[in-house]
Amino acid sequence: MSNGTFGIGRETRIVRSGARRVFTPHSPVDDISHFFGREEEASRFVSVINTEGQHVLVFGDRGVGKTSLAITTCRVLLQRVMGGGKYIEKRCDSSDTFESIVLNVLRALEIEHQNREMTQTTNRGGKASIKIPVAGAELDSHRQNAVKVLHQVSLSSPSWVAEQLQSKPGIFLIDEVDAVAGKEDRKKLAELVKLLSDNKSPLKVVLVGIASTGSDLTAGHPSVQRCLKEVQLKRMDDDDIKKIIRNGFKKLGQVPTEEVVTRITDISAGLPHFTHLICLKCAEASVVSGNKHIGSEVLTAALIESVKDSENALKDSYTNCLHSFNKPLEYKVIVLGAAQCKGSEFRAYDIRQQLQDRVGLDVEAAIISRRLTAIAAKAGGIIEKCGRGYYRFVDPRMPSFVKLLHGADKQSAA
Repeated sequence: MSNGTFGIGRETRIVRSGARRVFTPHSPVDDISHFFGREEEASRFVSVINTEGQHVLVFGDRGVGKTSLAITTCRVLLQRVMGGGKYIEKRCDSSDTFESIVLNVLRALEIEHQNREMTQTTNRGGKASIKIPVAGAELDSHRQNAVKVLHQVSLSSPSWVAEQLQSKPGIFLIDEVDAVAGKEDRKKLAELVKLLSDNKSPLKVVLVGIASTGSDLTAGHPSVQRCLKEVQLKRMDDDDIKKIIRNGFKKLGQVPTEEVVTRITDISAGLPHFTHLICLKCAEASVVSGNKHIGSEVLTAALIESVKDSENALKDSYTNCLHSFNKPLEYKVIVLGAAQCKGSEFRAYDIRQQLQDRVGLDVEAAIISRRLTAIAAKAGGIIEKCGRGYYRFVDPRMPSFVKLLHGADKQSAA
């Protein structure tokens, strides 16, 4: 085999190239030298967290790069601004509670977090009088008392946790806060932030999660706004997406054509996850072939590999929705037109325009409207109605996946 047993030769070349350190679709960017396009948001993050009593809440849609911004900026802060301290990261899931989250930071900072019984010994001294027949005398008397006391831990109490943490310098990043199911648990996290702020703690808390508003992640805690500053990440603009593409390929010594840059930018639709995914597949193909020039042929092959490597939840939602109709191809065309629309909301008229301009199909608006209504009526559908005549994708990443799939389909058909 030219690539060695089980493709080991191919993998060895890719690993040595460093492509998977530059383009990281499946993990956050954690190296400042690979971080592009979020300078303005990073600057606000640094300014806020370096202010006494201030903590940070980073929120936005899935796939916009929230965790990458938070991790990269936190590490730069610790190294260059805050002068040290520990960096502790906790990624939440649906089983997490306030107690399980704070247990993570208590352990990392080696703070006692279990109830235990301790013995304290006290000495009591004094003069003891004794009487003897000849004379009276005083002797020194010492008594030792052993008292058992309980080291009381209260992991469910934000005030107790804040008391343990308030003198510890560092950053505690709590990622995917939206996964925490309990509203009371999110309120307690907000209360902990407020108490650390009140005590001017050198330990900074960074909350990261998927949300449309910051209050979604703090369960609407009323008094945390003054100390928990919001950094909302929206979709990146095209220039910043192109910066990721060009700078990444430049680091690898590879050269994409302008057509490739434009197509990747269009598919990404402001979501850096898809930029990294497609670029990685292009870079891998370039490394294996030894050709540093990345043209349309490399890109179209990379799109097929990108679809295979896409998140199963997206693939399953798309496939299940279309296959639930008798004529899935008709609905596939409508979904493709919707994916091409600019903005998060669209109408039947907007889809008709996109199909005319991009695919060369002229479909009546009334037919498109009926198909949209049918898709939105499906349980677990990929499109939902958001107003009179207006629709949107349930998952904001779906338009990019649909365009990615369309590009792969064209290559397969060819």
